[in-house]
Amino acid sequence: MAMWNFQISKILTVSDIISKPVLPTEIVEHMNPIMKGRHFLDLKVVDARSQEWILRYYTRPNGNRECPVFTTGWRQFVRDKCLQIGDELTFYGHQVRADDGELTMKFMIEVKGPGLVTFNGETLTLDVEYLIRG
Repeated sequence: MAMWNFQISKILTVSDIISKPVLPTEIVEHMNPIMKGRHFLDLKVVDARSQEWILRYYTRPNGNRECPVFTTGWRQFVRDKCLQIGDELTFYGHQVRADDGELTMKFMIEVKGPGLVTFNGETLTLDVEYLIRG
């Protein structure tokens, strides 16, 4: 079986910060194989500092709009990382073979925001781990 990877990105909006982020729909094709008919799945996600977060990936169980979002765990992530409107969220999935030979998915989350650093007159984006906010 082939190993596969994906990444999706979005700029965070007001509703993403105060409620839950509506994820780009292209994530659905990558997540459906591991959902096994369920409409939610708790994912162990690692950030840039190797801290683990549990984020619930959710899609609507009925209807013609899948509307994927993160629910449980998202608000805590927003608070702890001091996320802001305009930050860029990137979510990665990577299929790996476990020690027992089984294929499993590993997930990583990264958020970048505008920093105080400029280069050639352009503001650079930095991982929120390195921005002083709060």
